[in-house]
Amino acid sequence: MSNRRGFTLVEIAIVFAVISVLAIVATTNLQSWVGHYSAVGFQREFLSRFNDARTRSMGSTFQHRLLIDLGGETVSLQRGNAGTASTIWVNAEPQVAGRWGAAIENITYPMGLSTDTSVTSGTFALIFNPDGQVLTQSDPASAATIAPLTQANIRLSASSVADRTTIRVFGWTAKARLLNGWM
Repeated sequence: MSNRRGFTLVEIAIVFAVISVLAIVATTNLQSWVGHYSAVGFQREFLSRFNDARTRSMGSTFQHRLLIDLGGETVSLQRGNAGTASTIWVNAEPQVAGRWGAAIENITYPMGLSTDTSVTSGTFALIFNPDGQVLTQSDPASAATIAPLTQANIRLSASSVADRTTIRVFGWTAKARLLNGWM
């Protein structure tokens, strides 16, 4: 009887099958984990930029605005002064971008109509005055589209339905609240 060492082809195939199953499970869990934390991170960064705009405008004589690009899935914090008919806005912070399924779905706000206005594409701006008032700007290139805001809902989507959220903006207090789900 000879002393055989090594593995048989069947044993090697079983090991590869087990490793493949474990890799598939790990990859699936990793993708859902990355999607979840990407969505949560984008939500927090968006809300942080909102609070920064509010704080900076109330602490200075300049207006600050959040420029929301629904197509590019980005949010920019800018400093300017549209109240003096100036159209010059300067970025105050780097842009925040949605990644890995995190996106801006739409912005809904009342415009004195019986139904709300919904923005689903293009750019939109929230302007923060030093006196604490929040304004909307439906066309950021035109100062003629600036109007007072009472309340707005900004829906943020994610790859998982459970990670969808709404940022509710209150124009009279210039505060925002992060709500789970779409309101």
